Amino acid sequence: MMIFFGMTCILLGMWCSHLLSSKQIEKTKRSQWHFLTRYPKCSRSIAYILFLIAAAIFIKTFGISIGFVSWWLFSSPVILFLILLINDLKKKDKPQKHHY
Repeated sequence: MMIFFGMTCILLGMWCSHLLSSKQIEKTKRSQWHFLTRYPKCSRSIAYILFLIAAAIFIKTFGISIGFVSWWLFSSPVILFLILLINDLKKKDKPQKHHY
């Protein structure tokens, strides 16, 4: 159960960090999550606190060295999932070559 809670903290922290990134913040201001952009430093701090909570959970569960490594191992698939979920991965049309 604690592992699930730790992964949830990582997911929420990554998602909040993505919403407040420099490329995404303008879209976030127009979305339902606009309240995060009112105080972006505070929102980013909350995301970092979520990362620390997840690390503390894994360290408490597995020990200091394995807990730190497990934090990285659990965060990697979460990052990949967010990248695949959020990015528009449609195939781009190639510009047609003109033959003379």
